[in-house]
Amino acid sequence: MRLPACVLITGACGNLGMKLARHLQGRTRLVLLDRVGSDGIHVADLSCWGDWVRYFQGVEAVVHLAGDPVAYHDWPELLGPNVDAMLNVYEAAAMHGVRRFIFASSNHVMGGYQDGPPVPITESLPPKPGLRYTADGAERFSGAYAATKLFGERVGRHYALTRGMEVIAVRIGWVWRGINEPEHLPAERGQWFRNMWLSDRDFLHLMECCLTASLPERFLIVNGMSANTSMRWDLTTARTILGYSPQDDVHRAR
Repeated sequence: MRLPACVLITGACGNLGMKLARHLQGRTRLVLLDRVGSDGIHVADLSCWGDWVRYFQGVEAVVHLAGDPVAYHDWPELLGPNVDAMLNVYEAAAMHGVRRFIFASSNHVMGGYQDGPPVPITESLPPKPGLRYTADGAERFSGAYAATKLFGERVGRHYALTRGMEVIAVRIGWVWRGINEPEHLPAERGQWFRNMWLSDRDFLHLMECCLTASLPERFLIVNGMSANTSMRWDLTTARTILGYSPQDDVHRAR
């Protein structure tokens, strides 16, 4: 299928947003929103309902990447960017008849499976939000962050059922900022993080699949990782429904 004629990306100045905007530039009409401005990017505080809603007029697909990306932040930091903004963007999309909505969920929604039996992590397993890990030399827990992402998935399901949008919630793996190559990944994150690495090439391919694939139902959850050897994350749904074909493996040199 073709790319939508107009794609709106929130969080366009962030790690994922910049990479996706560059990938789609010149191939479709882009509407880019972020809370900080830049050339071609509209300034919008999505946590507050405002006149930024007008940018959704004529948009066919929304990729909602905006939010606080720091997984160990707590509720005071997360409520505005990860809950209020998410609710506002869903509603703005529905108001303007957006056909497809891609929500950046997170692997942290299933973080509780890290220490459980080594079963494949499929989208049909019950969520276990929150992951204990080390970042910047300190022990962290992502319970609040993971809860906001799980909430975003459920809100997406609601909008698919009640407002007719097609919603894909992508449980994105580990996309390191900047140079996202295995040799640049911080060792302190350990094997769990490495096994859910998502290369830039595979991330962009996955997003394009989300934008173009025909869906059997209006709501879909998919895991979003590269083809990492021995990982527990199951990519069957993304492969079979979206046509996702990851090329990279964190354990194999490119």
